[in-house]
Amino acid sequence: MESGSGGASNKGFLIPVSDSLDVFHSILAPLQNAYLYEESKQFFRYESAVLVKNPELEEKYNAFRAKKKNAGYSENDLKESYGFLLFDDSNKANALGETGVVTGNSTCTTLGDPSKGVYISMYSDCLDLNRWYHGKSGYIVIIRLTKGKVHKVVENYTQNYTEPTVGFDCHVSEQLSSVSAKTSSFLAFDRTQYYIYELLDDGTSGTAWCPSAACPVAVVSFSYTDTKETLPVTEKRSEVKKLVCQYLPWKGQLQIDGQNYIVELKPAVGAFVPTKLPPVVNVDKIISMSDVRRLLPRAVFETSHSDEGLVFFLSYLKRKSVGEKRFSHKIVFNLFSFVAIL
Repeated sequence: MESGSGGASNKGFLIPVSDSLDVFHSILAPLQNAYLYEESKQFFRYESAVLVKNPELEEKYNAFRAKKKNAGYSENDLKESYGFLLFDDSNKANALGETGVVTGNSTCTTLGDPSKGVYISMYSDCLDLNRWYHGKSGYIVIIRLTKGKVHKVVENYTQNYTEPTVGFDCHVSEQLSSVSAKTSSFLAFDRTQYYIYELLDDGTSGTAWCPSAACPVAVVSFSYTDTKETLPVTEKRSEVKKLVCQYLPWKGQLQIDGQNYIVELKPAVGAFVPTKLPPVVNVDKIISMSDVRRLLPRAVFETSHSDEGLVFFLSYLKRKSVGEKRFSHKIVFNLFSFVAIL
């Protein structure tokens, strides 16, 4: 998910790298070695890259590692790895070259308060709740990490955020081991986050604005080309696809806070008889995601088609109901009615 603020001067911290140089391919290696989904190998195209050279951030990072080594951290605790952040705006991506990864960088809240730590994706193709689509493009910031002592926590979908744990430097989901190439993008994104924080040594419970354990090393521009969508198809298959796309399981009005919105729901697969819904659906309550997961069958969140329905509905509400306000883990009470027909 997008993070940080744009408009930074970057003060010469970014060094463009020609795609004809060997260093360009070495920059891509962390990205290409960190895919969860097999198809990502053929669908991602990396077009340009800049190296981040910020002596201040590098000094902080190295000092953090030295401090933890002196504190008796094991080799496993100090093992370096990479994490990734997605941006649509090049200015926001490049700004990390000056600021580093700062708190408040994510709408994720499941592992801890985003104002007290940073969320960084483990996989280079699990960078957003939404599924990748043909023609998607953007910028990926590669982050060098020293995770330190890692604490597995229960995913928290309430507004009472999990606090940073004394004696640890990073939270991960206790569901991380359940993630596989068959996991939906919605769940994979949530469950493959590092939550990195740095507790201050001043006797308070405060945390650093820019955790020293995360150091940006490069910004890479990419495009996503789904070759399955670009392959020629027979006229017969095209006609079938056209029929499927035209089918609407439900069309009606969604009423939110006295305002009516016309909604059309389109299935990702063939037509079927949907759950009966009235022509006008009134939404006047909200429910936490943890309660939604308790009420709905597990399959709703584990299958890709249900994933699409859920993300569609969340995206719709963000656009039509709350504008640009963050809607991350709040969801309307009637959600299960919509997911059911998808």
